[in-house]
Amino acid sequence: MIHLKLVTLSGVKFDDDVHEVILPTLDGRIGVLTNHMPLISSASNGIISIRHNPKDSDAAMEQFATHGGVIEVANNTIRVIVDEADNSDDINESEAKSALDLAIKMKSEAKDNVSLENAQRLIDRSSVRLQVAQLKRRHHTRI
Repeated sequence: MIHLKLVTLSGVKFDDDVHEVILPTLDGRIGVLTNHMPLISSASNGIISIRHNPKDSDAAMEQFATHGGVIEVANNTIRVIVDEADNSDDINESEAKSALDLAIKMKSEAKDNVSLENAQRLIDRSSVRLQVAQLKRRHHTRI
């Protein structure tokens, strides 16, 4: 087992022993298992997937939508510090879709670079949240 601690600006979102963690990095998604080599990396906007037990299926993995941050792996401990992390259970798919649609509209109506960058950040955040909500729906429909 490996210990995962997921911390956000609002506090600890996850702190427990797990079998596997798949993390979003600037170079792509990486899987971390017991005895992984030491690593420090930037976290990209994306999905953190957690397999609690070796026999858990992909559908049973816990998912978090995350935004920015840092990842440290050392001595069978993973520390992830991110701006935000939303558990799939806390994301409403229709609200995430509405937020994405609104962000896309804001981007199309942006009149300056600041507005354009803010809209793009909202698009990135909303699209990751929507992906996590859709994963949850697909996996729960199969169970």
